[in-house]
Amino acid sequence: MLLITCPTTGADELVADRHARPVADPRTRPGVVAVAVRCPCGGDHVYLTGRRIEEARARVACGRRADRRVPA
Repeated sequence: MLLITCPTTGADELVADRHARPVADPRTRPGVVAVAVRCPCGGDHVYLTGRRIEEARARVACGRRADRRVPA
């Protein structure tokens, strides 16, 4: 079961796993993780899992470590 927020109604909906399917193929588009879900409102909604966002945040955090001292 998945708990989603319907963008149409704004309500939280509980959806069975069988109503979810992958949208982006990780073999052809690495880093893109998306799922299309058949919502009880009757529409299909696409949700990003956040993997790509979290990886980008981690890269930025590693790049701007101002609290470390660099030897001269």
